Amino acid sequence: EGGGRGSKVRMQFRSPPHLHIDSDFADVNGSGILPVAEWIHIVHTYENGVGRLYINGRLDGTAKTTLDIKRPARMWIGGWYGNFDFIGDIDEVRISNVARSADWVRLGYENQKPMQTLVGQPIQLGGDFGVSPAQLTLAEGKSVTLTAKAGGAQKVYWTLDRAGQETVVAVDRLHFTLDAGRVTGDQSLMLRFKAAYPNGIKTQAIPVTIKESIPDPIFTLQAPTQWDGRRSIEVVPRFANLAEMQAQGAGKISYRWSVSGIAVTKEETGGKLLLHLAQNSGRMTVSLSVNNGGAPVVQTTTLQVHEPQKDVWVERKQIASDEKPEDNQFYARDDNEGVLHYNGNLANEQYGDKKTASAESVFLNLYAEDRLIKTVRCKLAPDKSYTLSAKLRPGLIRYRVEFGVRSGSQETILQTVSNLVCGDAYLINGQSNAEATAWGEGDFPYTNAWIRSFGSAEGSPEGARLRLWGNAVGRASGGKLQIGYWGMELARRLVEDEKIPICILNGAVGGTRIDQHQRNSQAPEDPNTIYGRLLLRVRQARLTHGIRGILWHQGENDQGADSPTGGYGWETYRQYFVEMSAAWKQDFPNIQRYYLFQIWPKSCAMGIDGSDNRLREVQRELPALYSHMSIMSTLGVKPPGGCHYPPAGYAEIARLISALVERDSYGRSFLQSVAAPNLRRAAYANVRQDEITLEFDQPMAWNDALASQFYLNGTQGKALSGSAEGNVIHLKLIAPLTAQRITYLDSKAWSQDNLLYGKNDIAALTFYEVPIASLRPSSKRAHSALLKTAH
Repeated sequence: EGGGRGSKVRMQFRSPPHLHIDSDFADVNGSGILPVAEWIHIVHTYENGVGRLYINGRLDGTAKTTLDIKRPARMWIGGWYGNFDFIGDIDEVRISNVARSADWVRLGYENQKPMQTLVGQPIQLGGDFGVSPAQLTLAEGKSVTLTAKAGGAQKVYWTLDRAGQETVVAVDRLHFTLDAGRVTGDQSLMLRFKAAYPNGIKTQAIPVTIKESIPDPIFTLQAPTQWDGRRSIEVVPRFANLAEMQAQGAGKISYRWSVSGIAVTKEETGGKLLLHLAQNSGRMTVSLSVNNGGAPVVQTTTLQVHEPQKDVWVERKQIASDEKPEDNQFYARDDNEGVLHYNGNLANEQYGDKKTASAESVFLNLYAEDRLIKTVRCKLAPDKSYTLSAKLRPGLIRYRVEFGVRSGSQETILQTVSNLVCGDAYLINGQSNAEATAWGEGDFPYTNAWIRSFGSAEGSPEGARLRLWGNAVGRASGGKLQIGYWGMELARRLVEDEKIPICILNGAVGGTRIDQHQRNSQAPEDPNTIYGRLLLRVRQARLTHGIRGILWHQGENDQGADSPTGGYGWETYRQYFVEMSAAWKQDFPNIQRYYLFQIWPKSCAMGIDGSDNRLREVQRELPALYSHMSIMSTLGVKPPGGCHYPPAGYAEIARLISALVERDSYGRSFLQSVAAPNLRRAAYANVRQDEITLEFDQPMAWNDALASQFYLNGTQGKALSGSAEGNVIHLKLIAPLTAQRITYLDSKAWSQDNLLYGKNDIAALTFYEVPIASLRPSSKRAHSALLKTAH
């Protein structure tokens, strides 16, 4: 690896599953869709300006490229630069200084592929051919071994035909063991034995019948019908035929739980599901899929959740015996005040030449802007330990404390800690647009004594361990006190409008997927994980119980480029976010709001065949799972950022999101909505189905060019015109249609100059393949009334 075009070679497994050779834009892209959970033989060659990619012995991609590998070079397997995130197995890695030929590559594959056919067993003597037994009937879960004769054959194969799909199951064997496995109902298969002779192939077909004989699980789910979302409850499967399954040796059951409708904190243990915390109210569905080796059996149950309107503030109980304030420290308030702790043991502390041996008590003087406002005293314990605390009123106030001892009538000041403030703390997380440090040349020199941060945002274990309080900055070497461009702008707005100090810790890491932000339940503070590094910083800052909100800007790397599942990021994004937010509530129990950004279409040139459209739809739907989540569109941000934003673009992001924070967290009222318009419902307006009504959550604006941005069943050009009436967009179609789904804004053809806006001049959230409700003649009057109230 060196510098310059073609100086790096990265073999990447991308989604949909295919291989890509990345050489700094001198690339070779594989065209084939690859199987997952199977061994794949991959060869990349370069010769005379041509790169070739071979998959399982066959040419899969070619390109005119440049390779200029510097010497010495570095090599990583399973990742690069110490980030090993390949999920799978890698074996027999070879590097040659010769570009192997296509025949050599094919030979190498054929010689080691599963059930290779290049070489075989010695030729059997004689001329007999046949299989015994000639047909089979066996019970599920059982197996039987068949014996074949193929005198004089050069090669033998066994194949199995299931429902018209014939696959090779063995080669070079005269004995084959057929495992019936598990079935649902009796099944018929066809096993074939094939022998290759110099003059042709002989085949014997062996009909196989597998009889169902092992019972599948029969069960119901036992759960309460109502839940307050706070006290832990259980959902328990009750099996009606457990003894019967056990008698058949099939009593070992696997469980797969899922919860939909509401984001929850859950725990699977002992075959039951524990529900600990709900983050919304409403109907929640719990599903359990079980199997004992056969086909999955699924049961569901529904619960009605009623979470409290307001949670009681959770106090931080683990106060260290030596906890003391540090210069420049930020204290997060609870619902009213912050608490400063000053604990220690004089027997273990040194204060220069100041004497403490004769001390009888200790005291703490609290100053606000150099005015003494409180003195707290404490008698020393027999072991010389002490505990002191003082409450801090939030606001633009600099606090100072003096710690001292009292012996008789004499008091001695031992230590002074200065520049302490009390206010509200937030976290920013995600990837590079949450980091918001890639704004080009020049610094962002703005600082503010009322905007604080702690530690280093640099993505390394060493950075996570750096203890440091100070004024936050937008960008800094090593990430010290760094909160990003829009993080600084957001904090500045909050300080100026709400007259309260703000602390932000930014834990974002550029180029990361959401699965890389998950909590390691076995080692939550693992500094080698993104989550662990941020959690470690928050705990060192003593802010775990003071985090009021989390701002999440992420998803670019989940649009489909390198999903670890072999699919696309949108398929697992919802569940990953729910699990991540459950971890946040566990580690930061007083979180009151989540703030989410719907990312730019095909941001950073990622996304394949509309996978980015689907991801944005998942993001749009996330707030439905939460009672305290707000989402903002990035489409209308100007100046724009196809990947990253210029400074003015990041400042606009701060302006948009700060209004939501002030509305939700500080009760500020605005003359009009400060949220991004979000679609509530799509429906045909009449029985002819030549018009669609789109109902939004706020008044909308319209221009005639917008008709081109709507897709019906994936097809553009079906919308003729439109108009806005209050919260409703009326979309006239070119003709009566039977389309079932509607999309606004496909990344394959869009322009930032042609966006749907609300009356508040905020770009609407995009939506993808939303179902269109039909209007039956009998419901026409009721639907008209609905639209009237919406106006």
